[in-house]
Amino acid sequence: MAIVTECVGLDIGQTGLKAVRFRRRLSGRESIDYFQHPMPFTRPEDLEPARRVTSLRGFLWQHGLYASDRLVTAIPCQDLFIRTLSFPFKDSSKLAQVVPFEVENLVPMPLDELAIGSLVLPPGHTANGAPREHKGSDVLVTAAPKDKVAEHLRFLAQADVEPSAINVDAMALFSVTQYLRSEHGGVPNDLVIIDVGASKTTLCLIHEGRPVVLRTILWGGNHLTHALAVREACSFADAERRKRAMAVEHVDAWLEPLLRELRVTIQAYEGTERGRFTHCWVSGGGAKLREVGGFVARQLGLYPVGPRQGFGADSPKAFSIAFGLAIHPKIVKPRWRFTPSPLGLALDLKSAGGESASAAAISKQDRRLMIGAVVVIGLLALADFSIHLMLKDQRVAKLKAALQTQYEQVFGSSALPGDELDQARYRMGQVDKALAVIDSSQGHGKVLRTLSTFVRQLPAGTSVKVRELTVDGGTILMEAETTSFDAVDKIKHTFIANPQFEDATVTETRVGAAPNQVVFRMTVTVRP
Repeated sequence: MAIVTECVGLDIGQTGLKAVRFRRRLSGRESIDYFQHPMPFTRPEDLEPARRVTSLRGFLWQHGLYASDRLVTAIPCQDLFIRTLSFPFKDSSKLAQVVPFEVENLVPMPLDELAIGSLVLPPGHTANGAPREHKGSDVLVTAAPKDKVAEHLRFLAQADVEPSAINVDAMALFSVTQYLRSEHGGVPNDLVIIDVGASKTTLCLIHEGRPVVLRTILWGGNHLTHALAVREACSFADAERRKRAMAVEHVDAWLEPLLRELRVTIQAYEGTERGRFTHCWVSGGGAKLREVGGFVARQLGLYPVGPRQGFGADSPKAFSIAFGLAIHPKIVKPRWRFTPSPLGLALDLKSAGGESASAAAISKQDRRLMIGAVVVIGLLALADFSIHLMLKDQRVAKLKAALQTQYEQVFGSSALPGDELDQARYRMGQVDKALAVIDSSQGHGKVLRTLSTFVRQLPAGTSVKVRELTVDGGTILMEAETTSFDAVDKIKHTFIANPQFEDATVTETRVGAAPNQVVFRMTVTVRP
């Protein structure tokens, strides 16, 4: 197991710089060094970034903190969006996919402008310390604007500092309880940590051994000092010295804004989760006010922590955030000889921002690939359309050639394309004329009707072989042969006796060359 020998936690406040150097030797022995440097803030020029950078560079150089290759800083909760989300499943891969979409619905900013960090909280512990059964998952989600993280990194870069991780100040308070628990301290599972700073108060609510609420209250010790300076009609520095010598009962009325915000936050969580907090720990620079821890605990209806709960004289009360940063669980590993810390919960907004940047780079690459794919698909579609158009032209040319061949077969090669209708009408007229000669549907003088009448009147049982037949309107000229002269007379009298014929004349009768063969010519006129 890799062992980190040294880590520095740097807490950059409005009125001072605090640093904790945590060292662990190979034997397991640990040493903790505390460093502090006050910074003026009463004048506007004192808050200029250039002066603060100069102060930070001198502070790090003076105490030899540049020699450490592990340095952790923090961003206050007030610059972040923090929520605890519940999901009905425990699959880590699904949680990684779902969390960004949930954050997108809660934060009025695009995802590519946020550095999102998330922690899957372990199951809570019951009063007897047993893990609570839970089918789903609770995820602590933090979303920081990337410009805030970039601004923090630029400020540190001006002081030649490259942090190994960027935590959240309230999570650093939770890391302190992790460390005390690993040192066999009886840290309560339901604990309210109140870190009172100069300009703000950082709040961390721990329920069933898990951080559930992280918040910043914009009220700090400077508000109390200003009120005291007004009441005593003295300077800010004199009011600060008098405050440290006074008991909390003398300034309890000025603590009411802070207590009101604390009650609202605690009651809101207890009313929703139906759980109660039991203990309270007041840390930070404001904890130097005499008896403030017991007073705040009584006002909130909680028990103040003490040595029995692991918060003895050695606990880093004034340097709580810096100490929590110096023991960042992702940098300082558990001791290999001793019981490891049961929890390793810590945030790193620097890596979250890097992951977001890499995800944004990947998304840009995906967009480029998508644009390239669209271009390729468009070119393929254009080529496919061109091929289909070319094949269509070829099919049309073949059909035209086939139609031209059929046209020439029907109308002849001399007929010009384009007058097909006229050619068809001409040919249909010729067909009508040919049909008109033999069509019997239009009355007298038609061949079919005349022949039909003539054939029906031939005497039955008489053999007639027609050699030549001419139809001229209603007159039939026939040259035929039969078996005898009587047969010729019989045929003639049959036509004469029929009222459908006007006349029947035999113009020539002779004996044929063959036996029993008589050749005759007859003219028959059909009655109109």
